Amino acid sequence: MDTSTSDNRNIGYRVYEVINNRDYAALEELFDPQVVRHAAGEIGLAKARKAMEKAFESGPKKFVVEDLLAEGDKVALRVSVEGFPPVTGKIGLTIIEIFRIENGRVVEIWGAGMAIPVME
Repeated sequence: MDTSTSDNRNIGYRVYEVINNRDYAALEELFDPQVVRHAAGEIGLAKARKAMEKAFESGPKKFVVEDLLAEGDKVALRVSVEGFPPVTGKIGLTIIEIFRIENGRVVEIWGAGMAIPVME
């Protein structure tokens, strides 16, 4: 069963809702068991879950979806991370990700994070 672009948009937002709520069990309904995380060179839901748990080890964070674009089976997101410890001065972290969605689940993830100056 293919999902619509609208469904895929909702899945993109839902992924970050689940992460912010630390509802890792809900990842099983959102991610394919063999999800591929290209940037990390990893395959599998267990590894994706561990990476998300690790994101909170250095303290509380909130992931804010600033932009989300969907077309066909792909969803692109720009996500800012609140609570990211700055190295020097006012530095923020932005994540750019692309999800490929198949049958209502994320099957592939491409992503990169970058430290950027915080504009006031």
